[in-house]
Amino acid sequence: MAIFDKRITYPLLVPTGLIVLSALAVWKWPGLMKQVHGVVELRGLLLTLPLLPYAFFAIGIILGWRFNNAGLILTSLALGLAYLALPDGALHRSARTVARISIPEALKVLLPLNLGFFATMRRRRLQTPLGLSCIGFVLLQAFLLLIFCQPSGSASSQLALKMKASWPPLYQVITDYSGRLKTWLHGEAFLGYSTISAFGALSFAAAFVFLFVRFRRGGDALSAGFLGSLVAAFLGVSGGHSAPSPMIYFSAAGLALLISAVESSFSMAYLDELTGLLGRRSLNEELVNLGRKYVIAMIDIDHFKKFNDQYGHKTGDQVLKMIASKLKDITGGAKVFRYGGEEFTAIFPGKEIEEALPHLDVYRKIIESTPFMIRGKERRQKSAKNRAEGTSKGQKSVTVTVSIGAAAPGKDLTSPEKVLKQADKILYKAKKAGRNRVES
Repeated sequence: MAIFDKRITYPLLVPTGLIVLSALAVWKWPGLMKQVHGVVELRGLLLTLPLLPYAFFAIGIILGWRFNNAGLILTSLALGLAYLALPDGALHRSARTVARISIPEALKVLLPLNLGFFATMRRRRLQTPLGLSCIGFVLLQAFLLLIFCQPSGSASSQLALKMKASWPPLYQVITDYSGRLKTWLHGEAFLGYSTISAFGALSFAAAFVFLFVRFRRGGDALSAGFLGSLVAAFLGVSGGHSAPSPMIYFSAAGLALLISAVESSFSMAYLDELTGLLGRRSLNEELVNLGRKYVIAMIDIDHFKKFNDQYGHKTGDQVLKMIASKLKDITGGAKVFRYGGEEFTAIFPGKEIEEALPHLDVYRKIIESTPFMIRGKERRQKSAKNRAEGTSKGQKSVTVTVSIGAAAPGKDLTSPEKVLKQADKILYKAKKAGRNRVES
């Protein structure tokens, strides 16, 4: 699969665009602030900008809850807690003389690993033992960061001093492990970049490769959103902790998730998952918006039930994919849909029946002349090397055909729904006449 395949590049456009715009905003921020400060009406907006990421993450949690998507909920929660844990510019500067802040360094290691794992839970519900355990695990990580990674003078540091007076052994254990953790997190810089440790870079690289492989396999918008949010969040914790870098990049991470979630929900509602064609809901909306001149064709795979019974449903699914892939390339400007089962629909807006029939017959001939290879048991047991040496062995070539019925508006066919029903009746007429034919 080529990297520039539109199935791969299209879902990445939004996350990539948001990251590029965020980088430009960080770069041009001083100049933008000068312009904003010159407009009295916009000054109040600056006070609300740091809250923008929280708004995106909150919406992500709501959408995840509505779509039963534990991955979206947990990712939004983890990003929100990470953004909350990042120090602002003033805190970072004042604490630098007291102790090295290791929360951002810990986030560079923990956050990518969390986001990579949560992306695998996109099809799971949160109200399960695993989902609830993940929420507890996120909160536990937040608690441990407060205990082990806060600089002296902070609220958790004051709590530790009280613990020293009450439970000296426990305080000593926490102090020892905190020192080791800071040494580990502030390890050797990665390729000379002081803001990224080798451990942080390794964690991000592992999560990025994992999510990219998952995206290449699925190619869907939500997988691209998870990948984009990982990159944006890592830039937010690695590009300097003073405003506006975390605010802008974490906003981009939340927005990438939201847009991809909406796009993914659209695909689930309007696209057929198996074939990639527009589904029944899209067809119903198209019928409502048709004009007075159009042709509707119903397409059915011949002997599909017998084919399924003989070769299995997995092979039947491959036939459906082949039929759909050829249908996407049908000529005549037709809009194509999967009607259900082994039936498909093609609509030719603005055409008469005589204009549409040649295009349908060309499509029928293409299907008839396309050999469909069925893998036998012998071939499935062979190694890849053996298959390459003799690809014809263990395979069987079969001919797949389709029957097509087409109808157009007329005296008694006054609505698209009636025309579609008429096309379906004509389809069965084609089947009774011998199949592998176009009737009108």
